Amino acid sequence: MKTRFAFFFSLILLISCTKESDRPDMDYPTTFKLRRFDQVQPVRMFTRNGEVKDAAFIKKHALTQRMQMLYDVGATAPDDASATDITLLSRSEAEMNSGSLTRYDVKKQGDALLLTSKEERSSGYSRSDEFYMDLMIGLSKYKPLIYDKQPLPPASNTGFTYTYKTKEQLVASVKGQELLVHRLAFAYQNLHSWRSLVINNQFDPTGISLLRDGDTLVIQEFAIVGVPVK
Repeated sequence: MKTRFAFFFSLILLISCTKESDRPDMDYPTTFKLRRFDQVQPVRMFTRNGEVKDAAFIKKHALTQRMQMLYDVGATAPDDASATDITLLSRSEAEMNSGSLTRYDVKKQGDALLLTSKEERSSGYSRSDEFYMDLMIGLSKYKPLIYDKQPLPPASNTGFTYTYKTKEQLVASVKGQELLVHRLAFAYQNLHSWRSLVINNQFDPTGISLLRDGDTLVIQEFAIVGVPVK
């Protein structure tokens, strides 16, 4: 069963400041409606011993199939694309409307536009999820914005070992007249469990160094294209 492409992830992308003149030169405000997939990369597989190069093996592997249950890049458009607009209000502000409105600060880092929500959120994770959290951060080219991490006492009964604060973020780029929202899908398994997730980010290969004996990882990068609304 495919998961809809909601863009609300609490763990995406750390941003940094650049000069105002580095921002894209366009008319403001400009609204983009998400329409289709682009820049779809082949699925890649990694283990502790390095990258697996057998494309047929990767395609048939159960972990690849589990990951691709989250999306369908062969579709004409993402499941919820017609309901999602992103508006660049100015060089420094944007908003996304996907049924509810989210406001973002915009800054540029390299070729990317990094949109950081103005709303702070709280979240947490257990000790058993600590490696998975570290792996997700390691695989992210733009590191998640996580701060005020605090341990919780064992008797808190929240299910969390740690709490933290975060702001959801998007990584995008401008291609001609279109806006690309970059996505990273990945799935991980060891001898005991597996996880799969799609996040707003690009791949950082240095994160592969975190894999342990018995770990398998598959990743796929793609983008969702925003077409300007006339």
